[in-house]
Amino acid sequence: MMYSWRVDGFDSDVLGFKVAKIVNLEPVQVKNLIRDLIKNKISYATIRVQSNNFFLIHALESAGFILVDGLINLSLDLSSTEPKIKTAIREVNKSDLAQLKKITSNLYSNTRITNDPRTRDFTNKYYMKWVENSVKGEAADSVLVWNEKGEILGYVSLQKKGQIPLIGVAESARGKGIAKELLNASLAQFKKWSVKNVNIDTQINNIPAIRAYQSAGFKIVDSHFTFRWVNE
Repeated sequence: MMYSWRVDGFDSDVLGFKVAKIVNLEPVQVKNLIRDLIKNKISYATIRVQSNNFFLIHALESAGFILVDGLINLSLDLSSTEPKIKTAIREVNKSDLAQLKKITSNLYSNTRITNDPRTRDFTNKYYMKWVENSVKGEAADSVLVWNEKGEILGYVSLQKKGQIPLIGVAESARGKGIAKELLNASLAQFKKWSVKNVNIDTQINNIPAIRAYQSAGFKIVDSHFTFRWVNE
């Protein structure tokens, strides 16, 4: 298999330099890939690798790629669930965006963006733009919010392919079960869309989140590492 990659428009726009996402790669092709990236003036590239693909991991490390993230992949079969949406949860309005950005500020940590010194300073900008694009319908098919007396205390973004990219709760509202209810509402929405399986990723060391997803019926199905390369 030959290697393949594409320019990541979102990352390039937010980070301010040309970013590539590596889609396919064999260990023997790493050096050829790097030459191709340099030829195409790529400044930064990422690749997600299954955690047991040691031959590729070692080839990446030898070529100067560094580890920036580890993810647990969880999946849920919706056929045996009957989730419901609580009245406090509704579809997002564009007027909610300012409150969602406030929740998002300094919310996400220990991700590939925060773990890499090259991108760490862009963390808030990165995730706020992601939330904004989700509300606009560019990065998500639906965003559900927890609305309490006009105050947004949490949100979750959904993609019809059965993916939950983002979920966040305001710091002042944590420990009240809001994340659990948002997750339950997400499953109800997926059932309306006739989605059969729902998938979510979280950081390997985020044990509380993993346990929360498991308590909702999710099962661990895979794990990945994210590596990055920088054109020095």
